[in-house]
Amino acid sequence: MKLYELVNKRIFAWSVAVAGSTFSPVLYAAIELKSTDQPLLELFALVLGGIGIFLTGIHFAGSHLQKITGGSFKSIISKISEIHIGAFLWGVFLGLFTQSGKATAFILADFVQAGMIKTRRCAPVVFWGNAGSSLIVFASMLSVKIFALIVLGITALGITFHIPKRLVNAYGALFGLAMVMYGLYLVKEGAAGFAGFDWAQQWLDYLGSFPILSFIVGFVLTLLVQSNLAIMMITIALSAAGILTLEEAAMAIFGAQAGTGLLTYIFSFHSKGRPRQVVGYQIAYDAIATVSFVVLFYLETLLGIPLVLALAKSLSSEPGTQAVAFALIYQFGAAAIAMGLRGPVFGHVEKRFKPSAIEVLSETEFLHERAADSPETGLILAEKEQFRMMKRLPLYIDYVREKDARQSKEAPPAYHQAFLDISGKIGDALSLISGHSLNPTDSDHLIKVTKLQEQLITLEDIVYRLTGFLAHHDLDSKAGELGRGIMESVDFIILTAIDAIESQDEDEINTLAMLTQDRTDMMDRFRRNYFNSEQELSREDRNFILDVTILFENAIQTLARYGSVLKNR
Repeated sequence: MKLYELVNKRIFAWSVAVAGSTFSPVLYAAIELKSTDQPLLELFALVLGGIGIFLTGIHFAGSHLQKITGGSFKSIISKISEIHIGAFLWGVFLGLFTQSGKATAFILADFVQAGMIKTRRCAPVVFWGNAGSSLIVFASMLSVKIFALIVLGITALGITFHIPKRLVNAYGALFGLAMVMYGLYLVKEGAAGFAGFDWAQQWLDYLGSFPILSFIVGFVLTLLVQSNLAIMMITIALSAAGILTLEEAAMAIFGAQAGTGLLTYIFSFHSKGRPRQVVGYQIAYDAIATVSFVVLFYLETLLGIPLVLALAKSLSSEPGTQAVAFALIYQFGAAAIAMGLRGPVFGHVEKRFKPSAIEVLSETEFLHERAADSPETGLILAEKEQFRMMKRLPLYIDYVREKDARQSKEAPPAYHQAFLDISGKIGDALSLISGHSLNPTDSDHLIKVTKLQEQLITLEDIVYRLTGFLAHHDLDSKAGELGRGIMESVDFIILTAIDAIESQDEDEINTLAMLTQDRTDMMDRFRRNYFNSEQELSREDRNFILDVTILFENAIQTLARYGSVLKNR
């Protein structure tokens, strides 16, 4: 057969296989070679809609996963990820379940966002997830579309009718994960249709049969189809038909892996902070897998050193089986190499995808997962965490006060969100401690810490709202000057409270009590006199003065209750 006829035969098979590709229920099932009659607009709609469903599914799954972070589920997730065999098995399961290393990474990113698992523990799961997804070449007996639609239907009924009610959040999480899979299917279905047009086939006709061009074909088609696994299965089918040699199939698989790395990087922009680090592990895996095995490929083909290709050929004389063996060796071997390089991967990913300010501020310094196991220790650690949050409140005011240094400081909204996160963790710890059989001393301690927590939550909200008003008002105006004075007064009293908590000195506590005496009548007279004397105040300034003075009263009352709890310790 002439060279150009052989090339055209291979190119034609590539093009038509992509156009008709779905995950075959049987490994060597025939691929129907036909071009699509769908209009371009419909194909574009499938791609765009699939991306929308994919991203919505990620958010939907994440929001419901955050609601089931407590109890035994969180404990199981955490324990599994702590041991190597657990990470291996969980990764293989997720990869096989989602049929996508990329989807596995995004699911784990949701787990990190929900606080179920530490970021670094995700890396082995991500690596082995890619290996697990490759098992689908001979284990897939059910179409992704059918499976996703079944899960969508069952979970939608569960969400709608609450059967049973306690599983509603689990239904929501599974519904989101099914949306991820179905969204990827729609993207592949729509994008694959583009490859059936004449212009796509004409473009492929320019390619030759050199291995590097097979790499390019695998890379480009993965960008179109959105799945390196789909390209891998097409490659295996074409190898079984004798159209592709093992060398060409190998390079196409490498190109597909590189293509999915680029796609993962593009999709990662919707993630921020530590969840994006998890996606970064997938990108690192794609890079490690591609580079390391391309190097091995050329060492074997150019220098004649028997390596991966020789191993695959030694396992069978049948081309399709060789391609299957190579795909499995490639994915599991790449995962093993990535595991060996996970130290440098951690450093590079954490440097490239830094955690957000809120994530850093939301880290607890004293509380930990096992703190509530000992009521006495847990209460002490909770108090330390409360005091650390109290000492942050003056930083809200510093941000407003120091205009020139604002770019180097975190804004109050970041501190506020971090406070809410840590406050939730303190509340969870106190709830777990209350479930213990407590002695009278620990019971009294729990009641006091709970009261302090309630007052701290109120005080933080007041300071956050106060600094919000001041940050958006002209502090050089008359009303602004008054607001600045009130802010400084609140700052002084908070610093006094901090000194009293830190020293536990009776004189300091008495000073706090004196500073926080009830001033309701005085503030009413002050507002009345101020408004009467400053007739030229605008409505905006009057509202501003009313808001900040009321917040000042509330801050005084809250700090008075805080001091009262301290005094009765």
